Amino acid sequence: MSLNKKETGLIKLLMREDNWLSAKDLAKALSTSTRTIRNYVARINQDTKLEIIQSSRQGYKIDSNTRIEDFVSHNKQELNTPKDRINHLMNLLIKHKNIDYFDVADTLFVSIPTIEKDILRLRKKMTKYELKIVKTGNTLSLEGEETNFRKLTGDMLQDETLQNFQSVDYIQTIFPDISIETIQQIVIDRLSSQHLYINGYAINSLLLHIAIAINRLLHHQRSELSLVTELFSKNQIEYKLATQIGKDIDQSFAVEMDLYEINNLTLLLMTKISPSNDAFLKNYMGSSIYTFISTMMETVAEKYFITHISNELVLNLALHVSNLIARAKNAKQVYNPLSDEIKQSYPFIYEVAVFIAKHIQKQINIPISDDEITFIALHIGSYFEEKFETENKLNCVIYTPEYYDMHKRLIYKIGDTFKSNLNISGSFYQLNSESLAEMEQADLVLSTIEMKDFDHMIQISPFLSVKDIEKIQKVIQVVKQEKLVKTLKESVQTYLTPEHFKRNIYLNSPSLYIEHLGRQLVEADYIDPHFIELIKDREKMSATSFNNSVALPHAIEMSAKKTGIAIVLNDRPIKWENQDVQVIIMIVMNQKDMKKFRQLFDFMIDTFSNRAKLNRLLNVTHYEGFIEELFT
Repeated sequence: MSLNKKETGLIKLLMREDNWLSAKDLAKALSTSTRTIRNYVARINQDTKLEIIQSSRQGYKIDSNTRIEDFVSHNKQELNTPKDRINHLMNLLIKHKNIDYFDVADTLFVSIPTIEKDILRLRKKMTKYELKIVKTGNTLSLEGEETNFRKLTGDMLQDETLQNFQSVDYIQTIFPDISIETIQQIVIDRLSSQHLYINGYAINSLLLHIAIAINRLLHHQRSELSLVTELFSKNQIEYKLATQIGKDIDQSFAVEMDLYEINNLTLLLMTKISPSNDAFLKNYMGSSIYTFISTMMETVAEKYFITHISNELVLNLALHVSNLIARAKNAKQVYNPLSDEIKQSYPFIYEVAVFIAKHIQKQINIPISDDEITFIALHIGSYFEEKFETENKLNCVIYTPEYYDMHKRLIYKIGDTFKSNLNISGSFYQLNSESLAEMEQADLVLSTIEMKDFDHMIQISPFLSVKDIEKIQKVIQVVKQEKLVKTLKESVQTYLTPEHFKRNIYLNSPSLYIEHLGRQLVEADYIDPHFIELIKDREKMSATSFNNSVALPHAIEMSAKKTGIAIVLNDRPIKWENQDVQVIIMIVMNQKDMKKFRQLFDFMIDTFSNRAKLNRLLNVTHYEGFIEELFT
């Protein structure tokens, strides 16, 4: 049974009292009306199919045999804010396509007017994605192009994953008696000894797997060793690493990592270290499990409009599910205290995990617990967080010859110091065709040896001094700016076409310029005619001219059919309110390009604030020259 927060509070109040409590006293305690109290009681009794709350003229009393955990523990969601309810509605619409919002109101125990207000808010939110809420009687549906559904689910994933799942503290909360930091240090040291470096989702999923194994061993849940066979050559790099890590874990946690655990750890390391291991992993898991997970994830991608599912996620999930099935068949469970929090805080990710668990459960005919579902959600959340974070990081390669253990500490320190800016894709201790090829592809190369063949190479000391850190920070900003300018150039060339670049057009007022440029964009099908009025409305609020000879007329709304730019360059200044202006740039934005608007806007202001740059741009007579000078 799903209770809201006040229903739970009502039951707790009644359980604390042996005597009758009046509706008036309960209403006061819960800051609601006596009528609502009566509704709460009716619903609780109806859902439990027992009159656990008794009523009389004296008020209400709960059955003395009732245990609150019998039903409060099943309380899956407390959706008490419009934001929570809107997210819940979005999840339901994506999952079921059509929903009865009267049923949703009953489930959430809110009034029909309340849910209708939520629908209005949701309808407004969906305009950003060009998706339409269609209401037919009591039924709601969400309609639109598949690409727009993908944009919506991408944003939902990004909103839920940012800055949560990658935290070591998050895993530590699940296993309070196991030092996750110690496991992390063991893994990093052993990987570094072989000149390997992993971070983000890879290290996070590895730590999670190892912590689950240690937890099982601490609770004496071992596999039947007589059924375990030797799978690997003792010279295989992953098997060597797994054996060394196993010995370190034994010393730190006093648990023996037997052959079953070493085999599992080897398989996990194979998913992290080299794509050449994929064929073996698929064969080991059996084509049935891998094919099942791979096919299921295709279904997940189609059902939830997800575009970023990679082979890495499929392999890791397949290994996790393989172990999950073994635990389920042997009735061995792993407790996850974050289950309720993840259900509450990350409903979309949890919904995807439930969908996956349902298919697994159907396949193996064994119940999958909430705790196991939460571990699946952690895999998904951590993976997507890494993907979204990596989009904003620079790809970095480290070259450092071996200096006893100094090279290991150096790699770890760089990764830790610049974790928000750098994604370390490789570390090498000798130069060969493989390392040189990876360096050529990297945004940044850090080396303890002087190298002159790469544009963004920084020579650092083996100790990573304060000066090294400052030097790296400066180059990171330079490289990020270069990448931004490259992106902006591509955007401007897309949004500004030659026919919308004009010279020396002299009109009598800002309004006439807005109409002139606006009509060009209407004719080119960038905007509807009414959009011109939106630009004028914005101009009336405050002039868009700046003291650097530029005016940037634009609308507050980002409802253009597609993003576009129109420009006029004048040799002689014209009056725009109180400013003398020689450059007029009209920008119309579609909602999907919203993130680029601020970048474009700021770039234009900064560029035209430079008087020397402005003068050079004003001397340009054609479109190609303007683009070239703008980004020189």
